[in-house]
Amino acid sequence: MFFKRNIKLGISFNSFHTFKEVAEVWRHILPENHHLQCRDIEALESTMPEDIAFKYVNIYQNGELIGVMYLQCLNFNSKHYHHEVLDRPVLKHLKSYILGKSADILVCGNIFRVNFQGFYFKDKKQRELIFDCLNLYRQEMKPEKNFCGILVKDCSRAFQSTQFTCHGFKSFSQDLSMEMTIRSNWVDFEDYLGDLSRKYKQRANKIIKSKEQIRVLDMGVEDLERENERINELYMNIVRKQTLAMGILKSDYFIQMKKGLGAGFKVFGYYKDDQLLAFSSHIYYFPKSAMEIHYIGLDYAHNATYNLYFNLLFDGIRTAIELKLKTIEMGRTAREAKANAGAYAVENYNYVWIRGGIFRWALEGMGRWFENGIGEDWKKRQPFRTSHENLAKTAVEPAQQH
Repeated sequence: MFFKRNIKLGISFNSFHTFKEVAEVWRHILPENHHLQCRDIEALESTMPEDIAFKYVNIYQNGELIGVMYLQCLNFNSKHYHHEVLDRPVLKHLKSYILGKSADILVCGNIFRVNFQGFYFKDKKQRELIFDCLNLYRQEMKPEKNFCGILVKDCSRAFQSTQFTCHGFKSFSQDLSMEMTIRSNWVDFEDYLGDLSRKYKQRANKIIKSKEQIRVLDMGVEDLERENERINELYMNIVRKQTLAMGILKSDYFIQMKKGLGAGFKVFGYYKDDQLLAFSSHIYYFPKSAMEIHYIGLDYAHNATYNLYFNLLFDGIRTAIELKLKTIEMGRTAREAKANAGAYAVENYNYVWIRGGIFRWALEGMGRWFENGIGEDWKKRQPFRTSHENLAKTAVEPAQQH
């Protein structure tokens, strides 16, 4: 698909439906080990998540390739949010109407990942062109998709307001993710426990002890195939408790990720006898000395007895220490639980354009409801005996994410 519209800027696009169609071009323009040419993009594409279409876009200026965009076209509907969110002033009168509607949203980035900027320009001085490019792309796609909103997700650094407001975009400052720094003195997990204050150490030991009857299995492809239905059931338990679930994975996602990433992706199954009660997936970024606690699943009927959720977090920390990694990305939800383990909040730089009308009211209402539901208690958690000089994260743009 070829678009050309903006004569003044000389911008044109080539748009494709599969990663294979752009793999060779992207390999030449992107830096080595850049996340936009990693194997998990293909793994996600192969699972064909419900309500999402993928677009891989080459950006040209006056015929020269200057950058690329990774886009996800999301059909946002009533499966993606708790219906209670509509029981708010103004929105509650429109609840039945809104529940029957869907809206197409253009996402630049990956709604299933954190810190996954969806664009790259060879010349970083041109990065603000992303707003021109997305507006042009939206206009050219109107015959096929009439997008109600655009989300520019997880930018590597903030834009100046003059760079995006002129295009009708707003910054979205409410989006925080939780990260944890692995301290240099943590040779093993006992060192981590030793840095906790007395109260938090006692709590951690109690949680770990409750796991004594649980067997943890590093699951291979055959294990994931055998437990496919159960893994999906446990994953959906988490999805149903979320206020907003922008994307919902299909059950074979974990199988495809394991096949695609190999040792760079692991799923740990938590068993009581032969019953799978929980799982936790990790993605390892060895060149960056980092890991991500990715998607998890829980049987809530057994969560309190075995402290499954907290043990997933502790085991993630243990793994990072054993692998001598420096940071853990823990995701956006359950801030208080992660703060109790020692994680801190990091701001994500997101920008949104929303078409006016009922859809804007609904989305803004959902955003406020989501933020109010999180609360502020997580900010009070100070689990360590002493502060750490590197605990506060400074946002620095990675050289490869122009």
